[in-house]
Amino acid sequence: MDQHAAQERIVFEALIRQMDRGKVEVQNLLTPDLLKVSMVEMLAWEESKETLEKLGLSSTQFDKNTIAIHSCPALLSDPLRAVRELLAGGNIARADHATLARRACRVSIRAGDSLKPSQAEFQKEQLLKCRDPFTCPHGRPTIIEINENFLDRQFFRT
Repeated sequence: MDQHAAQERIVFEALIRQMDRGKVEVQNLLTPDLLKVSMVEMLAWEESKETLEKLGLSSTQFDKNTIAIHSCPALLSDPLRAVRELLAGGNIARADHATLARRACRVSIRAGDSLKPSQAEFQKEQLLKCRDPFTCPHGRPTIIEINENFLDRQFFRT
């Protein structure tokens, strides 16, 4: 199982469900995450603050170069990176499938990151609950099967 592609599929389908319902599940942060931003990013933040709120990203201006993030969608693993990418990425309000797929990709666990066995098992269970568990939103496989016949052919044992 490709843990990144699997996590992408899980997050993508959850984002679609939440956006369709009009309610994004939010995680309130115990202490705000502070994000240093450029003047351009600060302008983008000021223009899109309401949209960010609808996406579950509650934030305030901390000082002239810093945004304080108070809550984020529960599916996000790195709210600072997500806000920076949203501010740099143009139209924040876009919620088409291609945009949601990119957002799911960016917030998913990375290939090579380690998962505990219990986390891997949970990820597998969540993946199997998806409508399309066999590919990520970009079409890459999430799971491949390597059977003994395949291995025999690879080692010229047929």
